[in-house]
Amino acid sequence: MKRSRMAVAAQAALLCCAIAMPAAAQPRWQPFTWHVDSFAGGPPERLALFLPVTIDGAPCLVQLDTGANGEWMWAGQAAPGQQLPRKTVTIELAGIRKEIQADAQNLRYVNPQVCAIRAVATVGNAFFEHGTLTLDLGKARFAYTNEPLLAGDPAAHPLFYARWGQTGGHTLVELGLQGARPSYALLDTGAARFGLAATDAGEWAELTGGAPLAAGGNVRQFGLESWGNQVQCFETSAAHRLTVAGVALEETRVSYCVDQGFRSPVKLAGVLGLRPLGDRVVTLDYLSRRWKLEDGRATPAGRKQP
Repeated sequence: MKRSRMAVAAQAALLCCAIAMPAAAQPRWQPFTWHVDSFAGGPPERLALFLPVTIDGAPCLVQLDTGANGEWMWAGQAAPGQQLPRKTVTIELAGIRKEIQADAQNLRYVNPQVCAIRAVATVGNAFFEHGTLTLDLGKARFAYTNEPLLAGDPAAHPLFYARWGQTGGHTLVELGLQGARPSYALLDTGAARFGLAATDAGEWAELTGGAPLAAGGNVRQFGLESWGNQVQCFETSAAHRLTVAGVALEETRVSYCVDQGFRSPVKLAGVLGLRPLGDRVVTLDYLSRRWKLEDGRATPAGRKQP
């Protein structure tokens, strides 16, 4: 049976749209800011990853923290028991527009002077869990789309999205330790300057080959504020070669802060920060529960240049 010219044209138009749709869904790169400063008296280094956001149209910065399960946490907080009037503000980040509640203490840092240099809030996994977040650490840029970019990628690795809180989840990745069974680490962009952080003394001993929790030799001691408390921390080289997402990491520093306040309900090898990942590209596909670590010298496939 012959088809009319109109039917053929309509089919061609549908085919054209079907082909164009995946390309249109690809995210565009946006710049992010590395917060660089001295840590515990050391040389300047990357301490935090700040994403650009607008709050009621005003440009600001927020810290990306995949170690946090929640969606949005203000830097300014009311005192315990203090009740303040709240209002609705509109935030826009990575193409996502949301209305959230805020009080005067939440918004006290939202001004041009502060917004230009520091984060006014922290954004966690729940904010991005309906899509794919890509971080190009070397080129200081990121991209987000609500598509599962790694669903059919054979080079991607499992991403375990552990939900032990009321909202969001925690990103767990498989970690290979030379001479030991594979285990899991919490991938934490909030720990930008850290290598692999032990969450208890047992993890420290396993990762360091039994290094003492005392300054001296290859062990460095320093103080750190954690959850409003000053804690003592220790840092040294890992005793094992570490592999993650099929990549053997460069020399990895292991740290441990005594009574740091973090307790995982599942057994971990530790918390993996960004330092061992260097200038690579990290893709977190929350939808398909997969992730990927790539060489940052080449633009990942499917990404548009700004």
